[in-house]
Amino acid sequence: MMIKLSKEDMLKEWKLRKGMIPFSTSTLQITRADSGSIDEMLQSEIDDWYADLLSREAPELLPQRNFASEVAIIDNGDLSVDIELPDDAVRVVSIRMSGWKRPARIIENSDSALARMQTSRYVSGKTSDPIAVRRGRRLTLYGKSDAGKLIELICVAPPSDGSYEMARQLLKSINQL
Repeated sequence: MMIKLSKEDMLKEWKLRKGMIPFSTSTLQITRADSGSIDEMLQSEIDDWYADLLSREAPELLPQRNFASEVAIIDNGDLSVDIELPDDAVRVVSIRMSGWKRPARIIENSDSALARMQTSRYVSGKTSDPIAVRRGRRLTLYGKSDAGKLIELICVAPPSDGSYEMARQLLKSINQL
């Protein structure tokens, strides 16, 4: 089950799971004068933890967005095209162009043999077996069809409103820090 927490709710959840919110039956409340700076420190820790989740956890446990309409396609003139990933895109989950029989195989290592083979028109990706090679924030897509329209660019990406979205089970990793 996916949950979405605001920054305030996530900070409260973090403090609760780290044992920083004491349980008491008393009505007496004690606060620290420097709690604002502690919250800022914890917020940085939360942001680092969330960025790590987005970069390594299974995509189905994380928020995803389709960026297809937000990127420009640059035709390389050799049956390949380039796209620049949006800043919010952490990891590519699926990419597909019109005319392709299936989504592209995504190659993360641009120095791999399969990635290097894409420069040969005889063995490079085709519409029946397209290949996407990632080079930093740029993806080179091999197997360009005549239609050449990007119809799917699904990426793991944080919510644009600054909240935290994830499968509930990922919250247990807070205790492992």
